[in-house]
Amino acid sequence: MSSEEKVYYGKYFVADKPSDGSKFNDTHALGFGWRPGQPEFSVTIDCCTIDGGGASEGLKLSFCRNVTVKNSQIMGGAEDCVDIVRGENITFENCTFFAGPDTKQHITAKGGVKNLTFKNCKFIGSFKNWWDGACIDLGNWTDYDDVDRPRVRNVQIIDCVMQDVSCPILYRRLYAETPVVQNTKGFKFNVPRLFVCAFWFLQRKGWIGKRRRFPEDWLKIYDFEL
Repeated sequence: MSSEEKVYYGKYFVADKPSDGSKFNDTHALGFGWRPGQPEFSVTIDCCTIDGGGASEGLKLSFCRNVTVKNSQIMGGAEDCVDIVRGENITFENCTFFAGPDTKQHITAKGGVKNLTFKNCKFIGSFKNWWDGACIDLGNWTDYDDVDRPRVRNVQIIDCVMQDVSCPILYRRLYAETPVVQNTKGFKFNVPRLFVCAFWFLQRKGWIGKRRRFPEDWLKIYDFEL
C-alpha cells in the first residue's frame, strides 16, 4: 500500500527552466520520481493544466506506481507531452495532449512500463518529424542493450481521438508488446524486433545517429524489477 497520496486539483504547472537539449538534464513542468529505499506514493491529478512549452516535457514520471491523471490538459515541450520511464498502473482519462512546434511525441513510455491506460483522451497537433514520432511511442530507449529490461506491456488505448495530426500514427511499437486498441482510429506502426536491435547496434558503434548514452553507473538504477 502506498504510504502517501499526492493529490492535485485545479492547478496550473509551468516549467521554470527551459530545455537545454541535453539528454542528461531534461526539464519539465511537473515531475515525480521514485527510487528503491524511498517511501512509496500514489499520484492523482485532476482538472489541471501542465504546460511544458520551452521545457523538455510537460509531465515526467520516473519509476512511479499508481498514477491517475484525469480531466487535464498537458502541453508538450521539446521532447514530449508526457515522458514515462518505468512504472506501473498509470491511467490517463479525459485528458488532452497538445504537441508544440518541437514536440517529438505526445507520449513516450519506456524502460519496462506496465499497466498503462489511455481512455477518452485527445491528441492534438503534429509531432516534429513524421518519420520519428507517434502519438504514443512505446519502448523507444537506446539503453535497452545496456540493461535487460522487460518490454513495455499491458497498454490500453480506448475511445481516443487524434486532431490536426498530419501523419496520424496512433502508436509506434518498438521494444513493447502490442497494445490493446478499442474504438480508436490511427495507423499502428509495429517496428520489427530485428530492426530495433540493428538500430541499437549501429548507434553504439557510432555509425548512425548522435544519441548520447548514459554512463554505465547511471544505468544500474534501472536493473531491478518494480
